[in-house]
Amino acid sequence: MANPHIYIVAAEKSGDELGAKLIHELRNRTQGDVTISGIGGRAMQKHGIISPIDITPLSIMGFVEGLKIYPLIMQLVSETTDHIIESGADACVLIDSWGFMMRVATRLRKKGYNGKIIKYVAPQVWAMREGRAKVLAEGVDHLLTIHSFDAPYYTRHGLEVTYIGNPVFDENYSDGDAQSLRDEYNLSKNAPVLIVLFGSRLSEIQSLAKPFADAVGILKKQIPNLVILSPVSDTIATDVLSAASEYPDLQDVILLNEKRKLDCFALADASLSCSGTVTTQLACAGVPSVVAYRLNWLTYEIAKRLYKPDYVSIVNIAAKQELMPEFIQGECIGENLAKAVNPYLLDKKIRNKSHKALLQATSKMRLGNVGADIKMATHSSERAAIAILKLVQ
Repeated sequence: MANPHIYIVAAEKSGDELGAKLIHELRNRTQGDVTISGIGGRAMQKHGIISPIDITPLSIMGFVEGLKIYPLIMQLVSETTDHIIESGADACVLIDSWGFMMRVATRLRKKGYNGKIIKYVAPQVWAMREGRAKVLAEGVDHLLTIHSFDAPYYTRHGLEVTYIGNPVFDENYSDGDAQSLRDEYNLSKNAPVLIVLFGSRLSEIQSLAKPFADAVGILKKQIPNLVILSPVSDTIATDVLSAASEYPDLQDVILLNEKRKLDCFALADASLSCSGTVTTQLACAGVPSVVAYRLNWLTYEIAKRLYKPDYVSIVNIAAKQELMPEFIQGECIGENLAKAVNPYLLDKKIRNKSHKALLQATSKMRLGNVGADIKMATHSSERAAIAILKLVQ
C-alpha cells in the first residue's frame, strides 16, 4: 500500500518512548512514504506528533489507583477512539497499557473501525489473569510481543503473534563513561558508589521514598564515604525533590539527568531500584541490584492472589532464581534493603559474582525465536515496523 496511514497510541512514558522509536523506523523503512498520527507524550512529540490528548493522567499503576480516576479514563477512551476513527488510519497501534488500550480496542470494534488493530506489547498473562489472552484475541487483529514465551497463550485463541524481541536489549549498556562522572563530581576512587532508581510513576516514588531514605541513612552510617547517585527523568524530578524534602536522608543523593544513566551504571558498585524495566537494564550492565516495590494495600492483596511467578523481576523469572534480591510490600523496609545492598558495596567477590551471573542471564534472554523474515533487523523497533507495514500492505 502506497503511503499507509498508521495511528500510534501510547498512554505512559515507556510506551511513548516505544512509539517514538517505531515512528522513526516506519519512516526509515518507507523512505518517508507513510502518514503517522498519534496520541502520546514528549518522545513522540519530538518526531512531529501533536497529541490531541494529554496522556499524563494515564500514568497510573494498580487496580485501586485506576478506580479513582475511572470516569476520566473512560472519557479519554472515548476521545481516543473518536480521533482514530476520524483520522481514517489504515491501522492503529496500541502500545502496552492493557486496561486503557483494551477499552480503546473494544470501542473501535463497536464503532465499526475498518483498519487493523495492532497491540504492541502483550499483557503478562504468564504472570497473572490468563483469561486476558482470550479477551485480547477477540479485540485486536495482531499482537507484537516482546517475550518469546508469550505466543502460545494467544495463538491458542486464534490471535496472530509476531515476536519482535525485547526493546531493553536494543541498547548497549556498557557505553557509560564512569571516569567523566567521577571527575565531574570529584569522587574518590576508593568511595563505593550506589545508584538509587525511584521508578517512573509518582505512586512509585511516594511508596518507596521512606524505605529508600531509611536504607540510605543506614548505609551512610555503615559506609561514611558512600556516594549515592540517582539519574531521574524530567517528568519525575520535582516529585523526587519533594520526597527529599520530606525525608532528609535522601538529600545525600546526588540527582542527575536521566541522560547520565549509563554513566551511573558504569560507575556503580550496586543499585537499589524500583521494580520495572530498569532492573533488566541494570542486569544487562551487570550492576548488582536489590529490587523493591510497594503497592496500595488493597491492590497488593488482590494481586498476590492472582500473580503466578515466584519473582517480580523478568531477569529472576527467566533465570528461575533470585539473581537480584527482591523486597516486596511488607518486606520493603530500609533495614532489609540496606542489609541486602551492603555486601555488594563492600565485598568485591560477592559483587563480581553477581556481575557475572547477571551478564550470563541477560545474554541468554537477548534473542529468542524471532521470525526469519525479520531476524536480520538489528533491533525490536525495526522488527515492529516491518511487521506493521506487512499487515497494511
